[in-house]
Amino acid sequence: MEPLVGAHSLIGALHDRGVDLTTLGAAYLAFLGNAILTVAGFLAVRAYLVISPNRAARDYAVYVSAVLSTLLVATVLENALIAPPSVTLQYVAIPQLVVLMAIHVAICYRQQPWLVALGASSIAGAIAVVAIAGLVTHQIRVAHWLTLMLLTGLLTFLWLKSVSTKRGFVSAKSIYVASKESFDAAVKPQKPWLGLPQWVALVGASAVLATLNSLLRGRGLADVPALDVALETGVMIFVTAGIAAVPAVSYWLARRSWMPELTRLVWLVWIVVGFAFTYGNYLSSFNRACNRAASEGAGSNPPGRVRGLRRRTTPRAEPVSAPRNRRG
Repeated sequence: MEPLVGAHSLIGALHDRGVDLTTLGAAYLAFLGNAILTVAGFLAVRAYLVISPNRAARDYAVYVSAVLSTLLVATVLENALIAPPSVTLQYVAIPQLVVLMAIHVAICYRQQPWLVALGASSIAGAIAVVAIAGLVTHQIRVAHWLTLMLLTGLLTFLWLKSVSTKRGFVSAKSIYVASKESFDAAVKPQKPWLGLPQWVALVGASAVLATLNSLLRGRGLADVPALDVALETGVMIFVTAGIAAVPAVSYWLARRSWMPELTRLVWLVWIVVGFAFTYGNYLSSFNRACNRAASEGAGSNPPGRVRGLRRRTTPRAEPVSAPRNRRG
């Protein structure tokens, strides 16, 4: 009986977090539609377009990975910190986000034309599916539309910098006549440590963000404790360095050279980490405000009474006494 009880509790916990047959079916349809549109877009791109695997293609992949990572962090934070009725980002979308991230992380390491075409087609398919779902069901929130705008902007950047039609390529009107789908020159590897100006900028930005997070918790500027700001600043720097060290060490183990553009990687990781801290503080404050409002409402309205209405009372009926039999 214990395994059955554990499975039942797991199903109940998933249902409380919005993971049920309905949401799973909707996520499956979205994933299937994205896959179909990705294949169609990939075939069209390979048939009619020319892609140059230059530095702009790598930049596109890096920034798309950062946007998807931010959306993934926001999804986890919302489901962990606030009540299920207020959640706008569902757990069921995580597999699709992971697949899109995996494709673009691969582009960061290998700027092959077919791989760039696959990544761009997958993002275009995801934009189309989410936009159609939002127009039909009206269930798409502000975070989804903001993500769609950012991804559309990155696709436009990729189109302007790395994509041309085959007719333009043949007629010598394309930017790819000089490149012939060749790679850019190798970027000079950086040392595994940042310079003093970068560290000063990171520490200063982390301190400012920690102060803003303290203000977001409801404290005044004069009441912000310096120890809490210093502690949160150190945690942000430590988490940023730990996350950035994983791809840097992996790159060194694979190629025996330090990762190029390490500074940009560190700053992108810091942006995602800072967003996680700030959004987590916002959600915690929002959850406390909702709980406070609910407790105040429950305290002012006792059971059986509706606020603003008086309980209607009926006049108590007088007891009717039986008539006395008079002896005459």
